[in-house]
Amino acid sequence: MKELDPHTIRPCLACGGTNVHLESMLPPGRRQEVWRVVCSCGQTSQQWSVSQGAAIRAWNRNLACEHDMDKIAAPSVALKN
Repeated sequence: MKELDPHTIRPCLACGGTNVHLESMLPPGRRQEVWRVVCSCGQTSQQWSVSQGAAIRAWNRNLACEHDMDKIAAPSVALKN
């Protein structure tokens, strides 16, 4: 499955590392595990997902949102100079 290819998981924003893995747990009352991406530096998705692919997409989406926020903040900092 292409979405589970480790190369599709973006590097961690906190450390820049690519040593990330999928973590799962089985909450009480559920029959299937939930998943999230965890970096070796301890950075993790706050959102648990119902599939491995969804966990990877959530990780990548959150990183993209952080990157977009940096782009938005940068011009306002430049305007203050």
